[in-house]
Amino acid sequence: MLRAAQAEAGQAIGLVGLVAAAALLAAAGAGRAGTAAAVTAGGVYAMVAVLVLQAVATTPDAPGRFGSANVVTLMRAGIAALVTGLALEALATGTGLLAPSGEMGDFWAWALPAGALLGLVLDGVDGWLARRWRIASAFGARFDMEADALLVLALSLAVFAAGRGGPWVLTAGALRYVFLGCGVLWPALAAPLPPSFRRKAICVAIGAVLVIALVPAVPAGTAGLFAGAGVLAVVYSFAVDTVWLIRRRDTP
Repeated sequence: MLRAAQAEAGQAIGLVGLVAAAALLAAAGAGRAGTAAAVTAGGVYAMVAVLVLQAVATTPDAPGRFGSANVVTLMRAGIAALVTGLALEALATGTGLLAPSGEMGDFWAWALPAGALLGLVLDGVDGWLARRWRIASAFGARFDMEADALLVLALSLAVFAAGRGGPWVLTAGALRYVFLGCGVLWPALAAPLPPSFRRKAICVAIGAVLVIALVPAVPAGTAGLFAGAGVLAVVYSFAVDTVWLIRRRDTP
């Protein structure tokens, strides 16, 4: 069963990688993506692929089959890798898909927010598939959470690269990884957290406001307000969880 899961994961990784490469080639053919985007996106996706294959092979509670829900989650990770590559290319070179075009009618100006919106929609699809086919697992839940975090980080980079938010918008994507790093240094922060509707709602909200901030029809000032509200919500959520963990440690 383990070999079956690994084989299915490898096939899914290859298929999603081909679709992502085709999307990059289309953008490159239109002059809106270059080598920097391809190398960065490929590197991020390769890292995701290695971690997924390693987790399938070593996680004790990994499912016997990779499953359709995890395939959809992998698609979301592929979208995050694409967005990251395009955002970093725009930051490094001032060109590419996120470079200001000044034209609301530019098809490619809408491509990234549309792709990011697809990633948000798929966030609901993978959970539905897991429940529908009774294939939910701790592995799938963790994979879903990490794909969420990677997509939020990618979108915050994109908003910054597009000039629709200052460096502060990167807080939305970076806080998750800062929190994990603090958990390594301070084990109390690495303790498991109870399920929280607030946490889930803010996760969905920050993704939505970052996508809205990337929509060409939204004025830059309004985009900044949306992104700022989302960042404040994320900071609040992490602050609540941090205080809860510290109090839990101090409680006999």
